[in-house]
Amino acid sequence: MFTEEQLMTFSYTVDFGEPEWLKIYYHGISIVSTIISFFSMYVILFQSGKMDGYRYYLFYMQFAGWMMDLHLSTLMQFIPLFPVFGGYCTGVLTQFFGIDDSFQTTYTAFTICLVASALNSCFVRKHQAISKISSKYLLNDIPYIIVIFLLNFYPVVAATLLYLSMLSKENQVILVKEVYPNLVDNFAHLSNYVVFDSNIWAIIFFAFIFFGCTYTLILIVTTTYSMFKTLEDNRKHISSSNYAKHRATLRSLLAQFATCFLIVGPASIFSLLVVIRYEHSQVATHWIIVALTLHSSANAIVMIITYPPYRNFVMLWKPNRSFRFSKTQRSVDMNTRIHTERSFAVTMTSSRS
Repeated sequence: MFTEEQLMTFSYTVDFGEPEWLKIYYHGISIVSTIISFFSMYVILFQSGKMDGYRYYLFYMQFAGWMMDLHLSTLMQFIPLFPVFGGYCTGVLTQFFGIDDSFQTTYTAFTICLVASALNSCFVRKHQAISKISSKYLLNDIPYIIVIFLLNFYPVVAATLLYLSMLSKENQVILVKEVYPNLVDNFAHLSNYVVFDSNIWAIIFFAFIFFGCTYTLILIVTTTYSMFKTLEDNRKHISSSNYAKHRATLRSLLAQFATCFLIVGPASIFSLLVVIRYEHSQVATHWIIVALTLHSSANAIVMIITYPPYRNFVMLWKPNRSFRFSKTQRSVDMNTRIHTERSFAVTMTSSRS
């Protein structure tokens, strides 16, 4: 924790300039993320074969991830000022539209929570599909719709709580003067910025985020256990191809869940930095943003690699090609053998004659 004396020296440890490497990274990852995300969404929509409506939930998750990356890397381009709890935006929304930094920060929370909601929706939808095998734990239409609605209403509540915790511009100026007096001139040169303070709404916001993370973990663990158990218990009652398809989809979904640590991990570190005010936290927050903007690209790549139909499409390899070749080869061998046997029979008949 910083002492009052250290608080007075923040002007020597906080860089108000725009890191050139971070700006270049923002532009680069925006292009890469858009290309990979759009390709993955194309694959989901047009290369999913006979996959049911679950494909649209996968599409939703990819789209939500791309929205988050686009906002962070292009629309917002946030420059953190830690250990000052705040920063300023340099993206399209600021330069061309003059959107307030507080609103942009609120929308960031919305997009991050939307990714989590989309992931939860995928698990619930897949659980419904597998539960139909035994009709156990299967939700009716109305309860299912309510569950999906509540999951996707979570980002709205989180963003609202964060916005309520925001200080007005006048109170932000007062906060800077009281807590960071040596930085008043630096802030004065910024056309727009946002600084946060601990208040009741901020406490409720962080508590709500903690609840959401805990709920997500419980939901994924319980539904995953239930889905694998249902598949094993009913393995004799479903076709081998259907069984393999469900397991492959489930393994891919779990692998995509693992990529969410690119969100949960940085968010946890960010919360820790807020509490301890680590001296070099400004550099650390730069890398937190880097990790966040890698999520949708990583998620798309993992999805394509771990789900066989998508992987086969990308590798330009048809899974049934070898089967067809073998089948054709067996047919040719069979015809050759029949022809040989007939020739042998004709020869023997001629000899006897």
